Amino acid sequence: MTDKVLGVLELETKPVELPGFMAGPGTFPFPVKRRQVPGAFTRNVIDGDKSVEAGYAAAARELERQGVSAIVSNCGFTGLFQAAVAEAVSIPVAMSSLLLVPFVARTLKPGSRIGLLTYDAPKLMENHYVCAGWSSKDISVAVGGIEGSELWYEFAKPAPIIDVSILVRDVRAAARKLLDANPDIGAFVFECTAFPVAAGAVRSDTGLPVADVTTLANMFLGMSPDRSVKLRSSHHGLTA
Repeated sequence: MTDKVLGVLELETKPVELPGFMAGPGTFPFPVKRRQVPGAFTRNVIDGDKSVEAGYAAAARELERQGVSAIVSNCGFTGLFQAAVAEAVSIPVAMSSLLLVPFVARTLKPGSRIGLLTYDAPKLMENHYVCAGWSSKDISVAVGGIEGSELWYEFAKPAPIIDVSILVRDVRAAARKLLDANPDIGAFVFECTAFPVAAGAVRSDTGLPVADVTTLANMFLGMSPDRSVKLRSSHHGLTA
């Protein structure tokens, strides 16, 4: 049993505490510590409001003090703050599943593109990719979102009430629409941290791989050191 703990930086909205969501029971096979970032709401974060960047850095430092081994975020649009948050702490930070795009792209045959499914497609821009360490000039992507859907409106509320069946319906519809328009898609990456609940349905519908924030968190914590392990020297020799 691992002593590793995942830290999650949350929007200052009521988290969805249903199975499969980041704040839900049993979503991750390891302990989780969560911390809300004051002033970080769905709309201003998606709009790229840099005024909340310092709040994310401060919340990350608090999670580090609480002993977490790695930090992620419950909104992929906070990838804009990747560098600032990583600079603020001494533990690994992954603010967005967009960090997975280069890895997933390398697993596909040449000529395939990545289908990015996001909460709000018009708001997902090149600077989000650059902050995740890649460019659409080098990796071909097709972007689709759920903007205008019932789910889109609900998640914009301070205390969203989520019907999982509606979420799955809206995400499946967005995936089908994107694939119909871009048949060269070889895999999907979900930006939105609520979408993993629909990942199985999209895999079944399309026969394609799907990566999301749970993929990122599981891989990320797996490679992170257990902070309870004593380091023998500055060369990081592990105790026997």
